[in-house]
Amino acid sequence: MVWVQVLKNDIVLGDAVLENNSSNWCYMDSENVRLKAYNVTDQRSLPMFGSLFSPKAEIIFETKRNVEDNVILELDLEEDKDEYFLGDEVIVDMELRNTGLVKAEKINLELDSDGLLVRKGCPEKIMLDKGSKKSCELRFRFPEKIKETYFVKVNVNWEDLSGEHSFSKTVEIDVDEPLTIYKNAGSEGFSGSPVYVTLSVKNTQDREVNVRLLDLLPATFSAVNNTSSEAVNNTSSESEGLNSNSSSCLSWEFVLAPEEKKTFSYCIKSGQLGAHRVPQAHAYSNLCGQPYTKSSDSENIITIYKNISYSPYSNESLTEVTLKSGADLTAYIDGNGYALMDIWVKNDALDASIFIPEGSRLLDSKKEPLKAITITKADQPPLPGTLYLMGKYYYGLEPEGAEINPYVRFSMGLDSSIRGNFPSIYSYDEDASTWTLVNSTPSENRISARITNFSVYAALAEPPAGVKLHVNLVPP
Repeated sequence: MVWVQVLKNDIVLGDAVLENNSSNWCYMDSENVRLKAYNVTDQRSLPMFGSLFSPKAEIIFETKRNVEDNVILELDLEEDKDEYFLGDEVIVDMELRNTGLVKAEKINLELDSDGLLVRKGCPEKIMLDKGSKKSCELRFRFPEKIKETYFVKVNVNWEDLSGEHSFSKTVEIDVDEPLTIYKNAGSEGFSGSPVYVTLSVKNTQDREVNVRLLDLLPATFSAVNNTSSEAVNNTSSESEGLNSNSSSCLSWEFVLAPEEKKTFSYCIKSGQLGAHRVPQAHAYSNLCGQPYTKSSDSENIITIYKNISYSPYSNESLTEVTLKSGADLTAYIDGNGYALMDIWVKNDALDASIFIPEGSRLLDSKKEPLKAITITKADQPPLPGTLYLMGKYYYGLEPEGAEINPYVRFSMGLDSSIRGNFPSIYSYDEDASTWTLVNSTPSENRISARITNFSVYAALAEPPAGVKLHVNLVPP
């Protein structure tokens, strides 16, 4: 064991007897000091006389560092305005204070301007006595391309007896945008019909500004002539709109007074069906010697549809419908194949039609309700004997294998330039290569017949029979 006495500023903190190689600490001065002994010389191993073999001991002595010996810094940043215009100078007041009880000798300052142009920054290295402070103004200008908000940050780094330390402070700089721009276009239109576009630009500053407004047309669209106009205070120079260098670009140049707003509108059209993205509009100006660009943040999609034809409204129940060859029949035939009303299927180009009476049943080769009927021009099959064509075409009716109960009426036009005996409708059997006469009803320049299956049909006739005329001359 070893006995020790600890003093501080000639004042005894306490006495202690430390055991050799003990794991326990001995505390003094309200636990601000602690001790532990190692390798204490065993007194029994020492000779009776001799200084070379005096007793020895290794003492571990630890104290708590006094907080008062540390540097304590505080930093304040304050902007001079709540919001700034683009041409304003941004001033931030910075104040760094040493609130500790010791001198701060190694303070490093780092400025992060977040993209602002620095006109006057902060010192990189300073020294502060206890209780002193350092104040300075940070001055900035806005860059050409601005953001809505900037965050100016100052980083503080220093060293003291306890080691290295750092902290930072940030101030938010809000920008009052000098121009606002809005664009709106109709969301739907029809092929070849006009779609209206509206643009508005407002000067939010307290100074006058020259503005050039540029707007690109959507792809496949063209401007409708003489539709570009300004809604208020229109002048001839401002209403021309269409850029002479490009048919896909509209532009205006005008002056906006403080807090003034101008609105423009024009029409565009396109024959391309589908959805079209509308480009942003852009406003260009020069503010305080700096070029400034503002784009509309509204996004529009214009959908162009095929033109729709309308018929007068009638409150009467539908009893008959006329469809083009190949049109969908499912809305007019029930699930069992029965016609819900009288149906006409026509091919006007071939001057032919099929009439389906209400209640007739039409099934395809799979016993399913018929979905469509087509009337097409067929190739000429071989004709027997002296038969020749009196109709305009040979007609192919499809689908083949359709079942018709009880019948449909097929009608076709006749060739008025051909003369002969009375024509009749014939059906052609491709498998047997034969023509079959169908009971027909002629009417002026048309002929019709009831049919129960679909194949190739034509109006045929025999040539006129030869006539021999016998004349007896009787003398007077």
